[in-house]
Amino acid sequence: MRLGIIANTAKPEISESVAEFVERNIARKDFQFIFSKLTYDFLSKQLKSKKLKVKYFSEKNFKGKLDYLISFGGDGTMLYSTAVAIKADVPLIGVNFGKLGFLADISYDELEDTLEEIITNNFLIEERILLEGVFLSIKKEKFTALNDIVIDKGGWSRIIEIDTWVNQKYLTTYRSDGLIISTPTGSTGYSLSTGGPILLPDSNVIVLSPICPHTLTVRPIVIPSESEIIIEAKSAYESVMINRDGQQVFKIKPPVKIKIKKADRTLKLVKRNTSDYFETLREKLMWGMDVRTKTQD
Repeated sequence: MRLGIIANTAKPEISESVAEFVERNIARKDFQFIFSKLTYDFLSKQLKSKKLKVKYFSEKNFKGKLDYLISFGGDGTMLYSTAVAIKADVPLIGVNFGKLGFLADISYDELEDTLEEIITNNFLIEERILLEGVFLSIKKEKFTALNDIVIDKGGWSRIIEIDTWVNQKYLTTYRSDGLIISTPTGSTGYSLSTGGPILLPDSNVIVLSPICPHTLTVRPIVIPSESEIIIEAKSAYESVMINRDGQQVFKIKPPVKIKIKKADRTLKLVKRNTSDYFETLREKLMWGMDVRTKTQD
């Protein structure tokens, strides 16, 4: 099994844990470890001190060299690793060293058990839908998002206008601070903080959530994932910000026109058979928790 490794290089405490994991398993014939170049450089001191010899490649050259990709970090690292896993066309394993751990929901202590379950084919693969965005007003490459694509007013102190069409039918003009187009995976992120609904990960829908709309009657709306969304953002400011999963930000001179739809590809996430999304909601979002007694109903 060829295991690619990406770690959050902003957290020095992760380096020792990753090095220890590799040291415990490097002699196994069924494991081969392949580091991203950035992660290898981050861990080089620990790897050399333990005399561990591993392969490493630039992330863009991972395709065809991995069977699985392991992300060591939090949900932010998972979102970064998502783009790498999609390009490499391999399932992603998220090991949580962060705070919330909605995406990266396998603990470090569970990792080796999880790999044993993969070897014995006793695990789950969840396929998560992705969003694909393409600019219609300027020439730029397509971009893909696991959580959301956000249209934001940027440094402008006033609201902006966002004309929105769904399947070539005019929906509305959002007069707001911005608009979040979210997948079910991203429904527990930024969209949730604006009053959007929580969607089950396997739901085949997309949610549009306005950010601080000028009119209180404008609420989030859920549409079929096969829908084609056209957005035209207008602002008197010098630029409008478009961001993908909080990982990639475009500053574009308005008006900005974008087409957004479900991508042809999906992200494959490795889950344990014991995984329970409702339990995750109760644990991570403290559903039913009485904060006064710290007990659940």
